[in-house]
Amino acid sequence: MTITTGDPAITGSDIDDLVIRVRQAAGDTAELEAAKVSLFGTAGAAPPDAQLIRQRLLTVALHHGGDLLAKLLTRLGPRETAVVRRYAHRLGHFLETLEIWSAKPIMLTLMRFGVPYIEAESIAVAILLIVW
Repeated sequence: MTITTGDPAITGSDIDDLVIRVRQAAGDTAELEAAKVSLFGTAGAAPPDAQLIRQRLLTVALHHGGDLLAKLLTRLGPRETAVVRRYAHRLGHFLETLEIWSAKPIMLTLMRFGVPYIEAESIAVAILLIVW
């Protein structure tokens, strides 16, 4: 497994980048702006709520790219990076359907896409490190 460590937190600038990208795609940014307020407002979101918000932000990043997706990709090796880029939209759609995010369903889905076990495991762990 080739996962590098780093700051797992999603920053306000990551969300700002997503807002710009979603606007360029003529999408609604209200959810993203509310997420930023929830995560970085004075009270801050409760930990379970914050995790759900980070999960949603990651799925948006898989669909639209940007700084947050780059954070995910920097945690991976070149093979895993290529896989995530190739299957980003499909992976984003799958993650939107999950109620409980864990490594096993993510790995199994990636393996159904044709990704070898080792790469699937690395990608699943990197995804979970971003949202936890």
